[in-house]
Amino acid sequence: MVRLVAGSIGSLAIGVLAQAAAFVILARSLGAAQFGELTTISAVTALANAWCGLGPGEALRRIASRDSGRYAEALGHTLLMILLTGAALTVLVVGGMFFAATADAGNLSIWLQILLLLVPTNVVFPSFFNLVENIFLARGDFRTANLVNSGTGVARALAALAACGYFGVTSLQVWALWWASIHVALGLTCVALIWRFGRPHWGVLRREVWLGGSLALSSFLIMLRHSVDVLVLSAIASPDFVGVYGAGRRLIGAALVVPGAFDRVIYGKLAVAGRDGPLASLALAAKYLPYSVGISAATSICLFLIAPYMSFVFGQAFVAASDVVRVLAWTVIPTAIQFLAFDALNAAEHHRISTVVSGVTNTVGAAMVVLLGVIYGTSGIYAALYFSDFSRGGGLWGALNLAARRQRHPEASPVVAGKS
Repeated sequence: MVRLVAGSIGSLAIGVLAQAAAFVILARSLGAAQFGELTTISAVTALANAWCGLGPGEALRRIASRDSGRYAEALGHTLLMILLTGAALTVLVVGGMFFAATADAGNLSIWLQILLLLVPTNVVFPSFFNLVENIFLARGDFRTANLVNSGTGVARALAALAACGYFGVTSLQVWALWWASIHVALGLTCVALIWRFGRPHWGVLRREVWLGGSLALSSFLIMLRHSVDVLVLSAIASPDFVGVYGAGRRLIGAALVVPGAFDRVIYGKLAVAGRDGPLASLALAAKYLPYSVGISAATSICLFLIAPYMSFVFGQAFVAASDVVRVLAWTVIPTAIQFLAFDALNAAEHHRISTVVSGVTNTVGAAMVVLLGVIYGTSGIYAALYFSDFSRGGGLWGALNLAARRQRHPEASPVVAGKS
C-alpha cells in the first residue's frame, strides 16, 4: 500500500507540476487580463465536465473491479454517455458563453473561435482521459494508469512551452488552437493504449444512468462550490485580479493531488468492501482516515511555507497570489476528509445519500460564497469556502455512520437498509 500510494502521489505530482508549469508559462505570456479570461472559461467548462459521461471513471472501475467479464458492456455504456452528454454540453456552454461574452474587446468572431476550441476540449477530453486511467486501475495496472495521468499533464506543459516559449504565442485565440490540437493527439494515444482490451459492447446500462446521474450531480455541485468564487470575482473584480486569484487557486488545486492519490489507490478496496454494505465501507474508511488527515496536514504546511515565493514563479504581476495561498492552504485537510467519506458511500452504492448530503452542503456553500463575496469581497469568499468544506465533510461522515447504523440495526429504523 505504501509503495502504491507513493507511486500514485509521485506520478500524479508529475502531472500536476507539469500543468502548474504550463499555467505559469501561460500566465507570463498571456498576461493577467487574458489569463483571467482563460480562468473564467476553465471554471465554466469544469462545471460542464462534471456532467460529461455521468461519472464515467467511477462506473467502469466499480463494475470491472467486481467482475472483469463485464468490461465490454461497461466500456460501451461509458463511451456512449461521454459522447452524448459531451455533445449536448458543448452546445449549451458555447451558446451560453457566446451571448454572455464581454471579455474579448467586443470581437465576437474571435470569442466564438476561442469557445469552439476550448469548450469541447475542456468538457469531453478530461472525461475520456479519466475513463482510460480507470480502465487500467480496474485491472490493477497502476503503472500505466499513472503514466496516463502524468503523461497528459506533461504533454500539456510541453505544448505550452513550445507555443509560448518557442513560437511566441501571446494571444488566447492562438493558444486555444494549440490546446485543442494537443488534446486530439493525446486522445488518439489513449485509444491505442486500450485497443488491445477489446471493443466495447455498445448499449446503455439503465441502472448506471441513475447512479451516474447522482454522482454527476454531486460532482457538479462540488465544482460549482469550487468555481463560484472565480465566477463571483469575474463579476465584481477586474480580469487582472481574477488572473491573480486564479493562479493562487490553481496551486491549491494542484496540492489536492496528494490526498486524491491516496483515495485513488484505496478506492478499489472500498468498492470490494462495499459489496457488504456501508458497515464494511465505514470500517475500512475509518481505518484509513488518520493517514489521510496526516498526509493532507503535511501538504497544507508545505503550501503555507512556499506561498511567499509565488511571485518568483508567476512574475511580479502575481504577488498578491501569495496571500490567496496562505489563507486557503488549510482547506486541503477538510477536503481530504470529504474525499474518503464520499468514496466510501459510493463504493457501497449509496450514491443517492452522498448526492443529497453533498448537494445540500455545496449549494449552501455556493450561495454563501456569492452572498459574502458580494458584500465583503475576498474576505467573505474565504470564510464561505471554509464553512462549505467543513460542513460537507461533517455531513458526509454523518451520513456514512447513519447508513452503517441502519445496516447494523435495521429493526431500529423505519427504513430498511438497502442500496440507494
